[in-house]
Amino acid sequence: SVFSQKPTPVPDANKCKDGQVALAITSTTKSVTFGCNESATLEPRFFEHVFIEEQSQSSRAAATLEVKEVVLQALVPNSSLVENAAGTTATAVGYTLSCPNLPSSAQTFFYKCVPPNPPSGGSGRTGTPEGCKVLISVEKRPDSDATATPAPSGG
Repeated sequence: SVFSQKPTPVPDANKCKDGQVALAITSTTKSVTFGCNESATLEPRFFEHVFIEEQSQSSRAAATLEVKEVVLQALVPNSSLVENAAGTTATAVGYTLSCPNLPSSAQTFFYKCVPPNPPSGGSGRTGTPEGCKVLISVEKRPDSDATATPAPSGG
């Protein structure tokens, strides 16, 4: 992982605490800094990868979403995620996603903040803890000189 020289503090609104935090990268910002809750781990572990949700092709159910792990640069060229050690404690770690080149079409992907496994026993809940979802949308580049017709908006 790459460490930046100057730690970027994570804005409190960009910390994934419970459920989901939605962030956007635009032509003006080109990057976003986010972080996980105290002891949660960011996944995918490979910084070159991200998660996307796709309509499942296998079943006929309309709203089945499948999570896939894909290569970040396949979605947004030249983008990169770096870890900021914003202090000596792991709780202060932030991540900065930079997209110097916006994609030709808007992209949405996400990371997961996965909490450590709770001690077994005690609670009756089964399964792994859901964790928190860092949803990131990257807008398409504005100076679109492509001659492609825009997709109809709707839905």
